[in-house]
Order: sequence, then C-alpha cells, then structure tokens
Amino acid sequence: MTTPAPSPPPDKPPSRGVTRLARNPARGSDEARLTIRVDFGSHGALGPGKIRLLELIGAQGSISAAGRAMGMSYRRAWLLVDSLNQAFREPVVATQHGGQGGGGAQLTQAGQALIARYRTMEGALEAAAAEHLAAFAAALSERTPVFPVDDIDEDA
Repeated sequence: MTTPAPSPPPDKPPSRGVTRLARNPARGSDEARLTIRVDFGSHGALGPGKIRLLELIGAQGSISAAGRAMGMSYRRAWLLVDSLNQAFREPVVATQHGGQGGGGAQLTQAGQALIARYRTMEGALEAAAAEHLAAFAAALSERTPVFPVDDIDEDA
C-alpha cells in the first residue's frame, strides 16, 4: 500500500509535478546535456516532448500514429496538440476529421516555424554551453548511482 505524499506547508505552493531521474539506458553514455523547456505562463510550456510529437505528426500525418510512436494514448497526444493550438495565435497542427478518406493531421506553417525556432535555439544553447557541459560530465562519478526513490520532488 502506497502512502500519499505529505501536503506542502501552507506558505509553499503545491508542486506541479515531479522530476524523473534520467536512467533510460537508451539515452547513451553518461554525458551532460541541456534539456530546454520554454514556459509561457498561463499559456503552458514547450519542451522536447511536444517538439518531438510535432515532428512525428509532420512525418506521419497522424496524431494517433505520432502518439503511438511516443508510447502515449491518442487522447494524451491530442490534448498536447490542442494545448499548443490554443497557446499560439495560429494553430500549429491542422486536423482533418475521419471519413471515407480517413482523418489526418499536418503541421501548419506556424508549426513548422515553431519546430525550426526551437531546434535552432537548442543548437545555439548547446554550443554556448558545451564547455560547461563537458566539465559537468568530467566531474561525474565513475560508479553508477543507486537512488532510493523513483521520483525526486522538483523542489528538492
């Protein structure tokens, strides 16, 4: 039986989520990398997951296929796309409802520009931080860490 997490003190706002430990062996060697997340306040956020979803929609022409490729449900993928379409002045994904020809989705020009700007920013930031990232990687322990919990609160 799992014990619920304690409530935050009254003067501290509740956490908006948890930070997952990066222990995915598919990610490669122990290296230091930047992960870029752009927060838009009440308009949400944009990070590597949403960008990858948009790229897959562009490649596959389908929200459901893009979601499956990322291991998420159609509903989750659709909600992420909808949140992006609502956040920006112009939709980033245009959808066509099913019928005889079937449904589909495609990136709009705004969606293509969003991906291009994010990837350009990502490359520039990685280049600017390369020396610091190398120093972080060189300072990592040679032993594999053992973490006592699966999640670490982002405020920890």
